[in-house]
Amino acid sequence: MTQSIVLATDYRAIGLTIAAVVVIGFIAMFVRNIAKAKSELGSEIELAPNKKPYLTDEELEGTKLDRSLGFALGMLVLLALALPLYWLAEPGRQDGAVEAFGARFEAEGERSYSENCSSCHSAGGTGGAASYVLQDADGGFIANATWSAPRLNNVLLRYSEDEVRYILNFGRPGSPMAAWGTPGGGPLTSQQIDTIIAYLNSVQVQSLDPVEIAAADGDTENILDDPASIEAQAAADVLSAEIREEVQRSINAGEFDTVGEAVFNLGLESSFHAGSLSCGRCHTAGWSLGTTTVPDILAPGVAGCGGGDPSGIGFNLCGGSVKDRFPDDTWKLPPLSVIQQRQPDLVDLVTPSDAQSDFVDTNDDMWAPLAGLNDDEGEFILSAEGDIIRLDDKGLPLTDSGETYIILDDETNAGNLAECSYISKLWQPETGEAYPFDPDVELVELEDGGFEDPEELTLTSPGISDEAVQLANNRIVDDCTIVEMPERTSQAHYEFIYNGADAGVGYGRGGQSAAGLMPGFGSTLPPELIQAVVDYERGL
Repeated sequence: MTQSIVLATDYRAIGLTIAAVVVIGFIAMFVRNIAKAKSELGSEIELAPNKKPYLTDEELEGTKLDRSLGFALGMLVLLALALPLYWLAEPGRQDGAVEAFGARFEAEGERSYSENCSSCHSAGGTGGAASYVLQDADGGFIANATWSAPRLNNVLLRYSEDEVRYILNFGRPGSPMAAWGTPGGGPLTSQQIDTIIAYLNSVQVQSLDPVEIAAADGDTENILDDPASIEAQAAADVLSAEIREEVQRSINAGEFDTVGEAVFNLGLESSFHAGSLSCGRCHTAGWSLGTTTVPDILAPGVAGCGGGDPSGIGFNLCGGSVKDRFPDDTWKLPPLSVIQQRQPDLVDLVTPSDAQSDFVDTNDDMWAPLAGLNDDEGEFILSAEGDIIRLDDKGLPLTDSGETYIILDDETNAGNLAECSYISKLWQPETGEAYPFDPDVELVELEDGGFEDPEELTLTSPGISDEAVQLANNRIVDDCTIVEMPERTSQAHYEFIYNGADAGVGYGRGGQSAAGLMPGFGSTLPPELIQAVVDYERGL
């Protein structure tokens, strides 16, 4: 690793430099005095200093005084100019010291990584393989195996530094990843662990998250014109294209049937990115040992079912358990909508591209590339069959009048969204309020307050058509137009995969990660592929 030499970038170096100048000056003065010394000419009286005539008063108050005052003035000018210039340059020296320290820290981290990590994860953190002894439940030997060790040059895009530090300190249960830090009984000090993290920071690949791309150099004002952001976006596009090509290759090769399954198991057969972008590596027992060692990895009852040893340290996704954790709570939004909802300022940067159509079943007539926020109301705007649909804070569409679309529950259209021209209301006597079954029906107010119950409305009441539907809450809707919307899914599920888990913070319904070991894939996977994973997991 090449490093530049930094001179006098800290106080210790400055002090040593001054000390060296003083010592050299003292030696030079000593040598000069010896050289100018004269041999004795006579007695001590003849040589005594007080016998030698000194300068006259005219000389003392003239040339001698002028020379002394001139020297003092020169030193004063030197100090007046040199010290301010020195301290003006101090911030730069401090920055240089920090940069030099960081470089030394990274260099030490690279050395520690090479000695302790590269044998499994390869140089530069590009991923590799580790020897593993497969054992039975009683610890008996079964076979020697090869474990797929993931890439680490994207690990800080998936985990926070604290999460990486936790893994380095305490290891990964059910895998060859041992505890390396002293808190977990390993051989490396906390500083050595920190140097490895500093080194990993220096080798991370480009993030795919538009928020991080836009802040490539801290300039969020002119993200579209910023050279660093444009360069980062270009690098992200290259990585995204590689991932999409690998997904398509695995489907064409017959390895997987759907995009979601291919992304869930990304790298199982090809070791693409050493499996670091896959979900199966944690949620399927034996995944990291490969299909030759565990041939039934993709079999029902194995894939995505978590648990078990080796690996399988992830939550069980099978048998509908993922829907218990993340119930259906919204209609599936088009690609990138979550990013747009989180960061509306980036809407121009993340407008869906043509490349996404490779993996998203889109209909241009249904989903126009309209993206943004409805003024300051915080409602996400979509375009469906030419009509604007606004979503409320729960992800449900709003009609033009601001009411939520009706979700039908009759046998014919159960679960469909509908816009109905006639919607009956409910009577709530316990609140002292009344809602008319029909807005044209005039309520009769009682003398003691409240209202007279209106006539009961049924499907056979006058004015109700044969197409009317009575909902489970007894409301009656009529003249309904089914709104063609995408499949209903869980937005919380998507956001969980996008952002990952934080230690001690709840997620979904009853979920909590004590160690925060569920990574976030928003910086490493294109959004439409994350949505494909959501669809796949919800079908397990």
